[in-house]
Amino acid sequence: MATTHLRACDVPELRQDLVRWADENVLRADRGTGPVLMHGFTDPRLVQSAVRGAELYFVNDDMTWLARTVGEGLPVCAFDADDLPDPIGLLLWSDDPSAHTATLGRPRAVLWSRVATTLRVLVLDDAGPYRRALEEVGRQVHPTWAHQVTSTLAGDLAVAFGAVIPLGVETDWDQVQRVWSLDRNGNSAQDRYGLGDTGISTITEDQLRVLRTLLGTLLLIRQPADERRNLWQSEDIQPDPAARKRLRRAGAERLDATVRYITLRQSARPAPGDDFGSEETAGRVYRHRWFVKPHRRTYPDKDHPEGKSRRWVGPYLVTPAGCADAPILGTEKVNVLRR
Repeated sequence: MATTHLRACDVPELRQDLVRWADENVLRADRGTGPVLMHGFTDPRLVQSAVRGAELYFVNDDMTWLARTVGEGLPVCAFDADDLPDPIGLLLWSDDPSAHTATLGRPRAVLWSRVATTLRVLVLDDAGPYRRALEEVGRQVHPTWAHQVTSTLAGDLAVAFGAVIPLGVETDWDQVQRVWSLDRNGNSAQDRYGLGDTGISTITEDQLRVLRTLLGTLLLIRQPADERRNLWQSEDIQPDPAARKRLRRAGAERLDATVRYITLRQSARPAPGDDFGSEETAGRVYRHRWFVKPHRRTYPDKDHPEGKSRRWVGPYLVTPAGCADAPILGTEKVNVLRR
């Protein structure tokens, strides 16, 4: 895993590269010359409209690590409409969202779009470090393979895989790969070449890790912006002057688009003898903050057929009195023993 060379101010250019790729993909579909079709995005126009209307996000290294940690601890896969910071978004992780050192690709960005009761997700690899090598190889091999190599490249990103995620449905993580490999008719949505069950390309373990991190990221961003519970800070980043010139030449529609930069809050270690003015509560004095893992909780819901619904609670930061600047522990429970 390594930090990407892409920065927050580069995200508008990434979007413009995706816009150009999506427009070309629609033309390939109209001409019948083999558009790139991914699970969940079998209509090229869906990507075209989604990428133009997406809100932009950038998640830094520390926040990506926290999202991976949260994702690994989620008990079930359950995306809800309330988890989405925006119905359509384009998000770039600064670090690898897959917690696996042998990741097959270089997953780095995700485009999501809410469609009815589903969430369509398109994951993209960081192709910048080897894009020129891929293009050179594509020119030297058979034209068919050259088309497959170059048609998935969108600037510094490469189309990796797509998924259709049901909203408001709980699925055990060990069942996701089997369930999500089927379309609404129970047929394989990824069996492009008609090979049958033996040739189906299902969601891999690496891809499942990325989806875990995506859910963890959305849950973190969704948190209430309450200072006592907020794990992250957000600021708006704009493209630098050179990037705006390139966007203008590329015909970008939104030169003033901003990127929401999501970063983990920093904390200071306590000075010796400083108790941060902590108050005794039930015989305990806290000198740390800690976060509670995401968990599902049942709430009354008159609009639900059963009169109740389950929603994610957390992760949220527990900040005892006087510990606003105390260090954050990596566990969700703190026990302090006193004589």
